[in-house]
Amino acid sequence: MKAELVSVGTELLLGEIVDTNAAYMSQRLAEIGVDVHFRHTVGDNLDRITATLELALSRSDAILICGGLGPTQDDLTREGVAEVTGRPLTIVPEAEQHLREFFARRGLTPTENNLKQASAPEGARLLDNTCGTAPGLFVQHDGKLIFAVPGPPTEMREMMQREVLPILCEHLGGDLRPVFTRVLRMADIGESTLVAEIDDLISGQTDPTIAPYAKPGEVTLRLATKAAREDEARRRLDAMEAELRERVGRYIYGVNDETMEVAVGIALRERGATIAVAESCTGGLVASRITDVSGSSDYMLGGVVAYANEIKQRVLGVPAEVLAEHGAVSEETALAMAVGVRDLMGADYGLATTGIAGPTGGTEEKPVGTVFVAIADAEGTICRGQIWPGTREQFKMRVSQNALNMLRKRVLGIEVS
Repeated sequence: MKAELVSVGTELLLGEIVDTNAAYMSQRLAEIGVDVHFRHTVGDNLDRITATLELALSRSDAILICGGLGPTQDDLTREGVAEVTGRPLTIVPEAEQHLREFFARRGLTPTENNLKQASAPEGARLLDNTCGTAPGLFVQHDGKLIFAVPGPPTEMREMMQREVLPILCEHLGGDLRPVFTRVLRMADIGESTLVAEIDDLISGQTDPTIAPYAKPGEVTLRLATKAAREDEARRRLDAMEAELRERVGRYIYGVNDETMEVAVGIALRERGATIAVAESCTGGLVASRITDVSGSSDYMLGGVVAYANEIKQRVLGVPAEVLAEHGAVSEETALAMAVGVRDLMGADYGLATTGIAGPTGGTEEKPVGTVFVAIADAEGTICRGQIWPGTREQFKMRVSQNALNMLRKRVLGIEVS
């Protein structure tokens, strides 16, 4: 079954609201094997809504409209569905009674525009809204399925789960083949290099499919297959994962929700080791990510955001002569910070970051994006210097990802390149 999503609302086009509803709807549809081929965003204009629905009906089996079901004059989804299907709008007595009771329970009387929400194209089935006043719509027209759900995320999600998905599953019947996915997370390899190494698998993919995605400091491979049963899907995904691990397994650090901070936590907990963090350029982001993981108190002792040189000296014990001779952004300072925070907190590992996030502060010798990440443990110290160009936000995320990956490898005994 091919589906098309239509998000209605001028506020979406103006960027005043980010359309997270469409992402949620696409995810839920994929779970039952409905393929979303197109997504639209259209403003509160009846002609444009109607034109968009006509286009969608010309090429898709199911149309899901989100938004435009409210009581105001610019809520025009009902009118658009009525126009495109040639059905007049009528007041549904049961819906009107529900609205009046809803307002009565709150000591209010509905206005005429409130009662607009009780109207529907002739022959439409109303979808129950357990979280608000506006019912949804379901219309079968020329063999196509049309759904309209409210825009508030809580109302939309409840209606999708309770009403829309069950109807779609009923229509799919024996063709119900959900999509099962698995995500392999990789570090120390770029997207282009990874794709080159597995080009034959990507070029020849049928089922499961393989899709690479680049993120700050990592590349992911999403494996996907459609199957009637979970065990059947698992066998296919297991076989493809085994092939990929044989090719590029040295880069895989996690699967699905195993983010880098989760992988670090697993490594530390398995070895009964602890970590303390000293940060300058990342401003506490590394410590924040480590503590985003539930149970991180088992291994995270604490952190110091040593932005000023005075704090580097007074709290972490970085020698004044090191700062004077080499500067705050240097291998020597990073190493001293890592040793200092390890000693300060009595941790097994000390991790430190210092760099120039920009956009100001760079020099010819140390341009914006320069960073040094250091680790201190019982075996000694290591430090790696890099340059990460980009925005301040990108820099901090990349540095935090790189720092956590260095720590993971150090704890696991993998050579840090």
